[in-house]
Amino acid sequence: MDFKLTRPVRPEWMSQELYDQMPAELVIRAVKNKRRTIITTLLDAEEYPRTEIIALYLKRWHVEIDFDVIKTTMKMDMLRCKSPEMVRKEISINFLVYNLIRALMGKTAKHIDKTPRELSFKTAQETLVSFLQTLLGASGDWLEQKIINMLDIIGQHIVGNRPGRSEPRAVKKRPKPHKRLQHSRSQARRLKKYQGK
Repeated sequence: MDFKLTRPVRPEWMSQELYDQMPAELVIRAVKNKRRTIITTLLDAEEYPRTEIIALYLKRWHVEIDFDVIKTTMKMDMLRCKSPEMVRKEISINFLVYNLIRALMGKTAKHIDKTPRELSFKTAQETLVSFLQTLLGASGDWLEQKIINMLDIIGQHIVGNRPGRSEPRAVKKRPKPHKRLQHSRSQARRLKKYQGK
């Protein structure tokens, strides 16, 4: 079902120049399934079938899972560096490792004839860490054999199909009942606010 939206009155925060660039009308299409209505500008129902749009929308959950993996499994929810330059380096290194693990999952998926989404990120991460010292000292055929062993181990942990999965937006870990340490430890030992029970 197609709808036509007309441009609303210019909001105060928007410049007249930007407002003039916006279309006077916008035609949108509403695609429905049992649980939701998806709004899109892909109007051609033959070229963009309803089932494909819904399937694509449902795949967006993988993005949420990937952000969760980056924040929790890779422990990037709290950055440890202080200067902007070092924070950028910390983020870059974490993304480099993340992409390395995803590449390893892709290689494993090809090795066992599955899709990368069917594999466990945590298993791939832990397997890579446990093989790290062995891989650093390996070369030639022995290195190739160790990589195949690693792929076999990762491939044993298949993630189940979880359509429409959603997680509660709540924190399980409770904060400790102590004051937050906002000074160096040597300073904190001298300050009264950190003394006592």
